[in-house]
Amino acid sequence: MKNNFSIWLIGPSAVGKTTISKLIYEKISKKFQNVMLIDGDKVRNLYENNLGYDKISRSKNTHRYIKLVHWLMDCNISSIVAVISPFEKDRKICRNKIKNYCEIYLSCSIEERIKRDKKKLYLPAIKGEKKNVIDVDIPFDKPLNNDLVVDTEKRKPEEIALEIINKIKFLN
Repeated sequence: MKNNFSIWLIGPSAVGKTTISKLIYEKISKKFQNVMLIDGDKVRNLYENNLGYDKISRSKNTHRYIKLVHWLMDCNISSIVAVISPFEKDRKICRNKIKNYCEIYLSCSIEERIKRDKKKLYLPAIKGEKKNVIDVDIPFDKPLNNDLVVDTEKRKPEEIALEIINKIKFLN
């Protein structure tokens, strides 16, 4: 397929990136057999998690995702990427370097993210006990050039996944 794509679901921790990306993958993988799901936490483990969570390390990690997506595209494989991708400067590079790049910004309130926070990041960061948490002591740059913004706070992940699939033209 000449028209490989890379759909990036971005947003702070606990907005629903992993859950929604898995649902999108399940729904489109029959139509697009050469598609891979890339989860930020799993990629960190693939690279032995040898980068920290500070701004510079997070930016380097995004560049790893770009290289991974390029390699997959060279192998004729499209991707669904679920990563925080907190910095607009890095997202701009993604848009410029990745063909058929589609950026979906998932958002919800910090209060809701605290309720969903399985990694126990937010409350310790808010209390000053933990550093380098996106949207607490490291700002999350609001996307300036995304393809879709979806509020995940009051809707079921299944509804959101279907909305995304229906709004991305090349998936239909």
